[in-house]
Amino acid sequence: MSAPTEQRRGFTLLELMVAAAVGLVILTAAMAAFDLQSQFSRNTERLLGTQASAGMGMTMMQRDLENAGLRFRGGAQVDGGVSWAMVVRPYDNLDPAAALKNDPLGATNEVAVAPPAAGFIPGTDAFEVLMGSPVASAQRLAAQVLSVSATALPPNQRQVKINPDPFHPAELGAGGSQAPVLMFWSDDIHCMGRLVGPNTPGGPGVPATVTIQSVDVDLAPSATPWPANCPAPLMQAEILQQRHRYLVYQTAGNVVPPVRRPARIGLHMQSNPACDPLVTGVPCTTDLAAPIMVAEGVDDMQIAWRILDNFAPPPLTVGWCQQKTTDPSCGFELGSALWTPAVIQRASAIYGAQINLASRGQEIFLRKDEPVPPLLNHVPPVPMDDIVRSLMQTSVLFRNSVTP
Repeated sequence: MSAPTEQRRGFTLLELMVAAAVGLVILTAAMAAFDLQSQFSRNTERLLGTQASAGMGMTMMQRDLENAGLRFRGGAQVDGGVSWAMVVRPYDNLDPAAALKNDPLGATNEVAVAPPAAGFIPGTDAFEVLMGSPVASAQRLAAQVLSVSATALPPNQRQVKINPDPFHPAELGAGGSQAPVLMFWSDDIHCMGRLVGPNTPGGPGVPATVTIQSVDVDLAPSATPWPANCPAPLMQAEILQQRHRYLVYQTAGNVVPPVRRPARIGLHMQSNPACDPLVTGVPCTTDLAAPIMVAEGVDDMQIAWRILDNFAPPPLTVGWCQQKTTDPSCGFELGSALWTPAVIQRASAIYGAQINLASRGQEIFLRKDEPVPPLLNHVPPVPMDDIVRSLMQTSVLFRNSVTP
């Protein structure tokens, strides 16, 4: 007899379906893990990129603050100078109803963001820096006030003779935002005004004769009377050429095909167009151009300002000036009613800053009970939002002689 043969059988349909289901679960889990890891990687790269660009932005702000007043010196008016002689102009906790003017008359403004429209982020801080010519011109640097006359002029105007003539002829005939803004200063007196004409050019041994008018905080001609001691003979006369503004800003998004792009938030800079009138013959304008991205991903900037102790209006505290609610003299908000003489005195005496930037990135998982950092003077409305933030901070004391 022959031995019985072994019977072999294949997998049943049920077994194949079970195996396929198990394999699909494993594959799905592996793909989910891979996708999660990719998201973590992209978020890490985004935060690292934000930190790198924010570091560059902090360097830009630090250098501008160190150069504040470069060849255009401002400072505290201890002997009665005109109020608006500030070369560092801080704005604290921007109000949603406020507007940052880009030109003296407010023809173009930066307003709070209202998606899909662009705008600044309310509650953040901003600041401007005013500087003179980046080029060391002997014609500009040697200019001094020869004489001052108020004869037959209103209290907010003066006729000033300046020698040697620091102007290009085109500047003397310019109007509006292209009319030069001048800073007059000695060791402890500073005042600022804009040319309104009539103006007469000078020549070798002949001073330029100009008519100037006091300006407001927006650099527009104002009705504020000139004090008796500024401008005065032997004061330096210097011309504003550079104006920079830093703010946290969100660009406009677009969801309409074929152009689709998300809104982008970050640290932005505004500046007036670069110019050199003595070379090109084109007068500078003080108007600011549209914001340009410096560091994407920055969604908050808070700044504390260091004030010269002997310029703190008594009996208020001295040192760091942060927020109006904690120190009534620190009302660096927008609005002319908030710029009281005490606030102006403090803003004119700024000589250092502590700058904090924050970026919340795009976290994959919310982290339970993660606190929102206060960032100096900005107390968040929600103490916990479960989002981790990347914080960056720098401090700077001005090396340039901004204050006496």
